[in-house]
Amino acid sequence: MTLQEQIYELFLLEKQVRGLNRRLEVATYQHDQMQAKLNRLQAQHDELATQHKQTQAHSSTLEHQARDVEERITTLRDQMATVTNNKEYSALLIEVNTLKLSKGKVEEEALVQMEQVEGLQSQLTELMSQIEEQKKLVSAAEGEVKNRREEVGAELTERTAKRDAAADQIPSDIIPVFNRLCDQHDGEPLAPAVEDNAKRMEYSCGGCYMTIPLERVNSLFTQPDTLTTCPSCQRFLYVDDVLREQMDARAAKNQKS
Repeated sequence: MTLQEQIYELFLLEKQVRGLNRRLEVATYQHDQMQAKLNRLQAQHDELATQHKQTQAHSSTLEHQARDVEERITTLRDQMATVTNNKEYSALLIEVNTLKLSKGKVEEEALVQMEQVEGLQSQLTELMSQIEEQKKLVSAAEGEVKNRREEVGAELTERTAKRDAAADQIPSDIIPVFNRLCDQHDGEPLAPAVEDNAKRMEYSCGGCYMTIPLERVNSLFTQPDTLTTCPSCQRFLYVDDVLREQMDARAAKNQKS
């Protein structure tokens, strides 16, 4: 097997490994997104629950204050029924009226707090419903991740082993370049040489579509144990079936003529 054939075989195996990994990554990403949403909902629920508890406590305090004021008013009225001094009676009456105003304000504020408690409780109920629904989605996503791992696990292990074995057959100084090109070009470190115009002998890179000098195309055929790169994107070039058939057909035609 020539070096060009070896690098092409590694390329195909790398694509298979990346494809299998991507299937796992998609399922994992979807699960992570759903889990993140669940976390946000739970955090929102906790915040609302704290606010609900505090508002409820404040409302309860106001109710106690209103009862205390009412008890004080009752006590004062009892005193008013027994006093004989007009001055003392007037003082008690003023205090009763003042307490009535105070009680009214407290009851009004307590009512506002109770309405807020009811509103928060309604939000908590709705939020809890969303959380339960989101938990179902997260559980389903976890099952999907598990299924994907079981589905591709053995195949991924096998393909990875084959890819690593293929990489061992290639000179060690080429592998870092291959890996860098994989990262730069989204798992596409190789590209086919494309014939744009046979008469003018014009060729381009199937990866970046930039022009390839004719001598580089010739080296693909004459130096199979040398790797040729695109001068623009630096991908390793290879001869695909289309270009090979074009070249073979042209060679056969030239022989007949």
